[in-house]
Amino acid sequence: MNIKIILLITSVFAGFSICQNSDKKFSLLVGLDYNTTAQIFLNPNSSDIILRNQAFEIADIFSPISDFRYSFNDELLFGLSSEYISKSAKGFNQTIVEGSQVRQIEVEDGVKFIPIEFSVYYLMPFSSDQFIFTMGGGLGYYFAEHTRVLGDTEIENTKNNSSIGLLVSVGMEYLIIDNLGIRLDLKFRDPENKISYRYTDSTATYRGRLLQIPQSTYNSKLNLNGISFVLGVAFHF
Repeated sequence: MNIKIILLITSVFAGFSICQNSDKKFSLLVGLDYNTTAQIFLNPNSSDIILRNQAFEIADIFSPISDFRYSFNDELLFGLSSEYISKSAKGFNQTIVEGSQVRQIEVEDGVKFIPIEFSVYYLMPFSSDQFIFTMGGGLGYYFAEHTRVLGDTEIENTKNNSSIGLLVSVGMEYLIIDNLGIRLDLKFRDPENKISYRYTDSTATYRGRLLQIPQSTYNSKLNLNGISFVLGVAFHF
């Protein structure tokens, strides 16, 4: 008899907690996204397949992210997220001609991505009042920019090719209190953006020397690849 009473009281409190959580239809996450790698393909139009597939890699990219979600029903959530991804690294990526010599000189190449991603999430059936597990997928719109610094000269993008790509994700959230949680998401995506660029000046001061810079239009391809890890605080309201 005592066991039945305990079970009844537990069920009432569990039902009350679920009703409380169901009243909160929205959540806003503010956090940090860790992207494993981004790649810059400097010769994407080359007829040489080896040269075409060579990439300058930038690793360990951290970026701020925000994620807004709406609970449509007990099983589905709609989400809209955005972030600002930016990082650069140095490499011998520019070819110049000095007299009769062809040389590779060091430049600082970088990427900038602004993803806007719409996702639909399924609330896993083994979720509880404190632990929320989701699986989702959706579409992303990716704006990208190739950056480069050569001495005291930079490049300007003459063609920013935005792209649309698919993404999938899995996530877990721990509710500290009724309206505040810690969320961890694992995201898989692979956007590619084709870029055209040129130098802003015909000369550059590089390590005390004045270099002539070709005013040609260059092509590159940017790829945000690998796995994305999102960790943040989610506010439910």
